[in-house]
Amino acid sequence: MLVVTNTIKVKEGHGEAIAQRFGGNNGVQDMPGFVRMEVWQGSAKDGVEELKICTMWENEEAFKGWTSSESFRQSHRGAGGNEAILGASIDKYKLMISRTPGTSN
Repeated sequence: MLVVTNTIKVKEGHGEAIAQRFGGNNGVQDMPGFVRMEVWQGSAKDGVEELKICTMWENEEAFKGWTSSESFRQSHRGAGGNEAILGASIDKYKLMISRTPGTSN
């Protein structure tokens, strides 16, 4: 399992509107190997809000399939021109341990 986080810094007051964009039909939900997506909004600090877009994939190849797809290009068209977005960074994590209620070691 692979988790990819896209951390987006936005001007305070714009986080909710930008987060809502990820709730639409952008094609990611139809990609082979896609598991789920979560959008997290952090508290504002010094006029900046932080969104974390977390996508879970079966493996690295599935994520690469998404980033090279036409759906990816379409869903990201014009994102760079949004003045409310101050910056973004991508990080990848491999799942090492997962616990759920009621599980033991």
